[in-house]
Amino acid sequence: MKSSQVKLNEENIHGWKGYRLKTGDISLGITPQIGGRIISFTYFGKELLFVQEEHKGEVFDFSHVADLAREKERLGFRRWGGDKTWVAPQSSWWSKIPPLELEAGQYSAHVIDNGLQMVSPVCRETGLQIIRQVELHEDQRIVLTETFRNTTNQEIQKGIWNVTQVLRPFDVYLFAKTENIHAYENEGLIEEAVKKISTEEEWVKIQCNDPSWFKFGGIVDRGIIMALQKKDENETLAFMREFSIDLQASYAHDAMAEVYNSPAYDFFEIEVHAPLIKLQKGQETTHRQTWRIKQYTGESSPEAAMEIFSKV
Repeated sequence: MKSSQVKLNEENIHGWKGYRLKTGDISLGITPQIGGRIISFTYFGKELLFVQEEHKGEVFDFSHVADLAREKERLGFRRWGGDKTWVAPQSSWWSKIPPLELEAGQYSAHVIDNGLQMVSPVCRETGLQIIRQVELHEDQRIVLTETFRNTTNQEIQKGIWNVTQVLRPFDVYLFAKTENIHAYENEGLIEEAVKKISTEEEWVKIQCNDPSWFKFGGIVDRGIIMALQKKDENETLAFMREFSIDLQASYAHDAMAEVYNSPAYDFFEIEVHAPLIKLQKGQETTHRQTWRIKQYTGESSPEAAMEIFSKV
């Protein structure tokens, strides 16, 4: 580890062998054993990420499984939780379940400056290999770098799709025009869920504060997602992520950012898409996000939070 202020230790996290990254008030728990996830993210000791209680500590070896589609049906759609990398578009998944070897396979891992790099098994369903790199810096920035590598002899077109399952409640803000954010009718959207979305100046606000079932997403004007949780009349917890966008590129689901709210569990998802990319044999594509978190005193709004982060 390069920084003396960032500590990394091996640790058992929710039953998985993993690593704990710490600096200041931030702690990240990373588990290569289950899809290379960030499975824990605490700030001042409070956990922000969801973990599926009934599947904690599960470890799989799919190398001896001949029929992956059948194995998916046997296991069902499990969440496990945390932050993970999916493959877009969703319509290409066998059995409507994420590719198992990427979603729940055991990633190799090695320590890098300020963090950890994890490499997935080669996925027989997609032909992809995923590289996830997590860095925690002294200034408490979290940098997540996700890479797809085409291991096949054929051209493939896929998009990096990052999904983070965050414990409610939060209000999520997308820097976007209202007309560019659409509802996903196949996600159980009902009239009540439509009441969860509104506009505040240059932001689209999505309330994730109860088990309403909905998903919204679309094209944003800036690669910023702000999640705010009002602690009391004066204190607000702000969780911001920044990422690059390309207004000329094509995106799976016609979305650069999506917000899904679970009706069955106490989480919502912040989802970030990279463009759909055609990859030739051996080619790679990479997308990077920067996460920031801060509890502050003052107005609970995305503009106020942006101002706070600009001073850090």
